[in-house]
Amino acid sequence: MPAFSSGKLTPQMMVLGLVIQQQDTASGVARRLDDQFASARFPKSSAYNNMRGLAGKGYLRLVEKGVEPSLDRYEATSEGIEVFRGWLRHTELPPVVCDALQCKLEFLEREDLVALIRIVREEERAYTAAFAAAQLEVKAEQRLRRARGKPVDFNTRLRGIQKQDEAKLWGLMAKRLQCLGDELEEFLDEISAAGAG
Repeated sequence: MPAFSSGKLTPQMMVLGLVIQQQDTASGVARRLDDQFASARFPKSSAYNNMRGLAGKGYLRLVEKGVEPSLDRYEATSEGIEVFRGWLRHTELPPVVCDALQCKLEFLEREDLVALIRIVREEERAYTAAFAAAQLEVKAEQRLRRARGKPVDFNTRLRGIQKQDEAKLWGLMAKRLQCLGDELEEFLDEISAAGAG
């Protein structure tokens, strides 16, 4: 059985997962990909390109021809479901860190320091705003769950857990960026003081 080599998040796996959840067209998957994984910022063409590729590998099959290719309806094959479940259960230890800021720090030159500090502070503000928005969603979901007074279905509860985890992630990233920005600003002050002295 062909399998994906890791548990990394890729547009291909997200497209496959969405079609496993329900049959869909490339247009429908593109919309769902953007709605459900907005923070991943997958390119708009991800659904279109990956659905053809997944069908070519035998992971999806055409069930209804549309008036144009973006409206062809696909469903997952048993092999596609098996590959996706393998991806879902795969862990990669130690985790791979693919972080743009880590790469920028590796290649940073003295004249780039001020620009990098600006970038870090912009990202810190963005993560702080995302954290605040996610916290509001989590609190709203918790109030709704308490108001119902009865257990919620599996998918609703899982979405709530997912939102809580997302809020924690945004909060951790905001804190990380705050610390990194503080350290870079301190480093800039040290360089400035050394140059003046």
